Amino acid sequence: MSETATTPAPALPLFFHRVVGVNATQHGHLRLDRTAGFDFAANAQAVPLGLGELDVACQHFPIVFTTGPQTTPMALLGLKEGSNLFVRPDGSWRPDSYIPAYVRAFPFIFVEDREKSTMFVGMEEGARVLNDTTGAALFEDGQPSPAMNEAIQFCAAFRDNLNAASAFGAALQEAGLLEEEEANVNFTAGGTARVTGFKVIKSDRIETVADATYLEWRHKGWISHVHAQLFSTARWARLVELSAG
Repeated sequence: MSETATTPAPALPLFFHRVVGVNATQHGHLRLDRTAGFDFAANAQAVPLGLGELDVACQHFPIVFTTGPQTTPMALLGLKEGSNLFVRPDGSWRPDSYIPAYVRAFPFIFVEDREKSTMFVGMEEGARVLNDTTGAALFEDGQPSPAMNEAIQFCAAFRDNLNAASAFGAALQEAGLLEEEEANVNFTAGGTARVTGFKVIKSDRIETVADATYLEWRHKGWISHVHAQLFSTARWARLVELSAG
């Protein structure tokens, strides 16, 4: 998403600059302090959403789909490139607003080693949430701590959820329900924003979906996710409101 020109889907992993494998030898001294805030996400105009998040995310953000080869649902967090309206100046997330799982998973991420056909847990070693003194230890007696195990399980669940979201987006694309859009916002206090590079579901095309396909989607639980994206369009007003504030 951009305020001036169409951009491709964001390169993953978003937020990460140098991913290293987590191991007790190198990282046995590190602690995880979730109170360090969300400064790392302050410039994220949009973040990926897992399939299971769509029903709750639609109550807080517009849900859009990327225009790249892999059609993925995203939470739109700002109207301008490099701006996240939900991270406040002190680094805290805006109260009473949902925090997407992709944000909560940081600084950890599952990484695929294609040469070995395996997955390993990676992390942003220099993240502010990691330090030597405060928070929960990553390792205890050379073994992953409860906090580390919880982070691993969360990342694994989100990886599966993200894959499911990509399958959902691909199915919508194949069925012809998605169309590229742009939004032109005029602020009451002056100024404009032009958001491009995203797709949305066209509600008038739902009736054109073949009965067998629609039934398959219903069995997969996808129908509520379709309606979640449509419902989320009302959240554009929220972004305008936050921009004005």
